[in-house]
Order: sequence, then C-alpha cells, then structure tokens
Amino acid sequence: MIYWKYDIILLLVTLCTRIANATDNSTRALNKILLDYDKKIRPDQEGPPTTVTIGVYVESLGSIRETTMDFSVTMFLRQTWTDPRLAHGGNEEVIFKGDDTEKFWYPDIFFLYEKNSVKHDVTIRNVGMRVRSDGEVFRSARLTVTLACNMDLYEFPMDSQNCDIFMMSYAYPTSELILTIPQTEVFVEPNITIPRFTLKGVKTRNTELVYSTGNFSCAQATLSLERQMQSYVLTVYVPNLLLVIIAWLSFWIDAEAAPARVALGVTTILTVTTMTTNIQETLPVVTYTKAIDVWQVACLIFVFLSLLEYSFANYLLVLQVKSQRTSYSIRKLDEDSQQTRKAPALSKIERNEDGNVTTYRPALAQKEPRLSSHQLDKLARIVYPGAFVLFNVFYWAYYLIN
Repeated sequence: MIYWKYDIILLLVTLCTRIANATDNSTRALNKILLDYDKKIRPDQEGPPTTVTIGVYVESLGSIRETTMDFSVTMFLRQTWTDPRLAHGGNEEVIFKGDDTEKFWYPDIFFLYEKNSVKHDVTIRNVGMRVRSDGEVFRSARLTVTLACNMDLYEFPMDSQNCDIFMMSYAYPTSELILTIPQTEVFVEPNITIPRFTLKGVKTRNTELVYSTGNFSCAQATLSLERQMQSYVLTVYVPNLLLVIIAWLSFWIDAEAAPARVALGVTTILTVTTMTTNIQETLPVVTYTKAIDVWQVACLIFVFLSLLEYSFANYLLVLQVKSQRTSYSIRKLDEDSQQTRKAPALSKIERNEDGNVTTYRPALAQKEPRLSSHQLDKLARIVYPGAFVLFNVFYWAYYLIN
C-alpha cells in the first residue's frame, strides 16, 4: 500500500518536470529566435498580406450621451495572426505579459472616430501574448475607449441606435494587412447593464475604406441599442399628462372666480415650460423635431388653450352683465317716466301697414350673447379632453408602430 502511494507521487513529479522542461525549451528556442527578430517588419514581408483575425469581448458599456453623441466601452481587444519567424520546436505555447509583448511585431490597429482612450495598467499593463510552436500569435489587451456615435433622434425617447466600433490599420494598406472580425469572435458580458439602454445584439462586418493615401482594411462591430423609456414615462410623459388634466379643472370653476382660473392657467403653463427647458438642456441641439418635442409642445398648447378658453368665457360673462344691467336700466327708466310723466319714454311705438304694433328701444337695446360663459365651459369639458385623447391615439400609434 505504501509503495503504491510512492509510485503516484513519483509519476506526478516526473510529469511536472517534463512540462517545465518543455516550457523551458520553448522559451529558450524563442529567445534564440528573437536575437535576429526585427519587430519593425511585418510577418512574411515579401509574401501575401498578413491576415489578422480580430475578436472583441465587451466587458462593460458606459454612459451613452446624446449631448455629445458618443459612448464609452471597456473591452478586451483580441488579435490573432501567424508569424512564421516565431515558429519554434517546443511543444508548449509561450506566454508573455506587460512590457515583454513589445518585443514582437503586432498590428498597428486604431479606432476610427475615437474621442478618448485609456490603457489599463493596474496592477500591471493589461496586455498578454501567447506564441505557439507553429508561429501563431494571440494578443489580448484591455482598453476603454470613447467613440463617436451618430444618433438619429427623430423618435427620441422611443428610438433605437446603432453605435459602431471601427478598427483599422494606421500604416498598412490592404495590400499588406487584412483585418477580419468573424461574428463568432464577438462576445458580450452576460450580465451587462447599460444606463437607459438595452443591448439587442452585435453585428460584424468586414469592409475596406478608401483614402487618398490608399485602401485600408476595416473591421466593424455594430452595437444595436434600444432605449428604455420607462424613466421618460415617469419623469416627462406622466407629469405633463397630469398638468394637462389639472388645466381641465378650470372648466369646473365659475367664470366669475377670475383669480382662481388665471392662477391655475398661468401656473400650469409655467410648469410645462420649465419642464421643456430642463429636458432640452440634456439633449443636443438638432435641426429637426423629436418625438418628445411634439409631446411637450402639444401639452403646452392644450394648457394654453385652457387659459385662452377662460378669456373667451370672461368676455361672454362681461357681455352678459352688460346686457342685464342695460335691461334693468331700461325697465327702471320706463317705470319712472310712467310715474312722473315728465321724462320722455324710452320705448317707441310704431304701427306698420298691417296695423301691427312694434315696441323697441333704439338707444339702450342690448342683445344677449347666443353662447353664455357657462355653456362655453360645459362645451370645453367635452371638446378639450376629447381632442387630447385623439392626439394621444395618433401620437402613440405613429411613434410606437414606427
């Protein structure tokens, strides 16, 4: 039983020794190769263009800003290519990290439309490289980059955006370096969270960009993002809806209560205007109308119309009061003239050809308005909510269907 345990221990020691020796042999072989290695020259300089396979692992997506139209992404940029000069006789791959990776040639990839970038170096430079015995090289680097994203905000905040990551060589044209990014080499952190957005997927594309200095291979990864509008519903749409409904209350307040109706109308207008201004400060200045602009302007118009309705109701109320006062004055003067028989009668009697008698008061006669302020308020209680409901039907149907 004791000899059996010793055999297992001896076997493990022998296996570890062989692995260490194989790694040492690979390292010694690479070190010998590096004596004559020129990292300024790309692999197979005189042969066909070097093909570099790019992989991307999206670790996190930072804030996506509409004001500056950009987004931040932290990712592992992975590159794989074959360098025949690094082929060695070892059986194991050799791993390099940090500054040791600078001993080798690697693609001069940069990000198109980049605004800012950070190379992570805590606790050491987040760069690693593996060299296999057949000369295949795998390089991985952890980066955080801020890239431009041209956004279409016509349907904001019910919009979806496509933000692109363009990677291309800075110096090598297509005749010397070709970049490819397979769909299978793009990965996203499973539990990734994005403020105000949901990542729907990532698509890849290999293209070629033409410049005056030549044609350059470009690897493109497109992030499909859908905006989460729950926060806008709670902070914009619902408050505006409540303000419009509050403006309806003025239709149930008597037209003679001028201070109450004016204060209610002015307050709702100022509140909607302030909310509109605050929202616009968080958005870029664009030359077209956004969906949220249509909503806020419509709410402002409905609130303003409620105040405008009161001005008409107050005008009708004034006409009613004048008509009542005139009628009372005419009756009073007629009574006084009949009692004293000294003042001229305010009523005139005329007889037409048929013998009918017509009585009228040419100077003080006042016609009562056909529509009273109370009738106007009752009409507004139906028309105003109905128009707002109809607007909502067309608004949500148009933008949500699109």
